[in-house]
Amino acid sequence: MSSLGELVRQRGPFASVYLDASHDTEDAAKAMELRWRGVREELAGQGADEATLDALEGAVLTPVSGKSGRALIAAHGRLLLDRVLPRPPATETARWSDLPHLLPLATWMEPTVPHVVVLVDRAGADLHGYDGRGERTAEVRGEEHPLHKVGGGGWSHRRLQKAVEETTKRNATHVAEEIDRLVTRLNARLLILGGEVQARAEVREELSPRCRDVLIEVEGATLAEGADDAAFDHAVQSLVAQYQFDLDNDVVEEFAAESGRPDGRAVQGLAPVVEALREAKVAALLVSDPALGDRTVWSGDDPAQLALRENDLRGLGVEHVGEHRADEALGTAAAATGAQVVVAEVAGLREGVGALLRY
Repeated sequence: MSSLGELVRQRGPFASVYLDASHDTEDAAKAMELRWRGVREELAGQGADEATLDALEGAVLTPVSGKSGRALIAAHGRLLLDRVLPRPPATETARWSDLPHLLPLATWMEPTVPHVVVLVDRAGADLHGYDGRGERTAEVRGEEHPLHKVGGGGWSHRRLQKAVEETTKRNATHVAEEIDRLVTRLNARLLILGGEVQARAEVREELSPRCRDVLIEVEGATLAEGADDAAFDHAVQSLVAQYQFDLDNDVVEEFAAESGRPDGRAVQGLAPVVEALREAKVAALLVSDPALGDRTVWSGDDPAQLALRENDLRGLGVEHVGEHRADEALGTAAAATGAQVVVAEVAGLREGVGALLRY
């Protein structure tokens, strides 16, 4: 959520839209037009201006292939966020409000676990790195001759075999060096390696201990032209999603452990969570109650200026205050202060909201 810090400091009101953007049938384009027409009318009925609706429409009607969802936020005629979601949301949302509605992104947004994906063969590799701020790519092309051993005997045959082994080792070393650089640069938590079996083995031997510690190998992908990498792509997405799920689960377990200590780094209930967000003490915001939005809090021009009561903010010298839905205000405060957001079922969580504190 910290990547949205700039967005939450924009001036509202905002249009926040979460919808089914699937484009996997012959009539998908027509269905999308009809769906958007309903969303547009709903937003207009809430007071959204035409310029902002037009900005959303330009994005919504640009198709995304396959079954997916879409998260869009716009204000004052500008599209501020456009994210493709891995699957359609269970409930579509169209909201016009003073603050952007960000909490659904904690559930639907693609994981931002820093990771590197590499496809290798004996001639080189394609590298792709992801760290939540975009994709970094690199291509390694080593020596291509000789790379294939041939049958036969005698000195010439053995010399060729030796030359092939030396060439593939040099190429593997070159690839491993590039992988090491990218993994270090992104501080990657996962290194996913696919491609030819023998090429993977040779590269693996040349990797640094840091890379081997985060290495997972995946079968069924190749750099060959025309290859269908859908299964490999799915495997990569599943591995990254599982890693993110495990991280979120770790947060929930740590929250439970800290809650059991007299002076633990955990609070629950709307009042103490609001106070902790205002003081920028929250490492992770935990939300388990969808009814959170039925409650309201007060906030100032700075998204982190939060309080349960208007007078509390006035007493802190905040001049411009407004009453907002809690599910909007808490999400924007988390984004503004760099807090992680975990939407999960947490048994017995008071008022459906808690926070794991930094200190």
